Amino acid sequence: MASTGLIFISILTLNIWGLPGGVFGLAPHREARVRGICQELKKAASQEGGWDAVMLQEVWLRQDRKALSKCGYSYVVDLNNSPKVMDSGLLFLSRFPLKSASRLTFPRLPVDPSIVEDGEALVRKSGNLVKMIHPQAGEVWLANTHLVSYYAEGAQDKYYEIRRKQFISFAEWARKKVGNNPLIIGGDWNFGAHNPDLWKEKDLQLPGFIVSLESEKETTLSSENSFQEKDQGRVDHVFASPHFRSEGGFLSMVNRIEKKGEPINLSDHFGWTEMFSLNLRR
Repeated sequence: MASTGLIFISILTLNIWGLPGGVFGLAPHREARVRGICQELKKAASQEGGWDAVMLQEVWLRQDRKALSKCGYSYVVDLNNSPKVMDSGLLFLSRFPLKSASRLTFPRLPVDPSIVEDGEALVRKSGNLVKMIHPQAGEVWLANTHLVSYYAEGAQDKYYEIRRKQFISFAEWARKKVGNNPLIIGGDWNFGAHNPDLWKEKDLQLPGFIVSLESEKETTLSSENSFQEKDQGRVDHVFASPHFRSEGGFLSMVNRIEKKGEPINLSDHFGWTEMFSLNLRR
């Protein structure tokens, strides 16, 4: 979207909570929630002010990747290894052409007795990078990741150091690949301003990157979500390189659907939208 002298770009990040359900009940009502997410994507894709690009995480299952790739957006980048049952879980959707896609796969976590509890060793956490060809802005790079989760439940965070290393390698890789070109970077980082030590790494690795003031006031893991009992801070982020200006941010994918007579949210995360502006390329 453009106005006099400025181009506006809207980006959504969403962790869809796409774990297989079945007898394990890991992510209840996944199929219905994916259909609900698809409807929201179709609505946004049909509107001029809808998201220009979407970064999804935890789209673990092949059938969900296929379904969400057909939800109104013309361009899709899926770098998952098809034979794997669960790989990176990352997916890009865009109004505009996507090119030069690449992937950074983080070192595999060791298998230990907690594998049934947290499952991190069963998936291939990664970072994905793609070039969006915007009709007015030209080349805008997008980077999406899902870092290792937090499972300590109030005790010591056993994956803290791994998450820190993943973030540093992701940020360094993306900046090196992109060079001095415009970059929008986001995803489910599993940390936020409520984790001050890791937040300092964000400032070190992404100097000058911008985000809206609204982002400091909201949580994407919210007690207002039907699948959450308490607020847990905002772990889902979208930042932009200094080429951009912030035009605001807001919670997204907050609508509920009805399942078995009860209203439920589309994921255990709320989505997050950031609006950026860029000078019109002459």
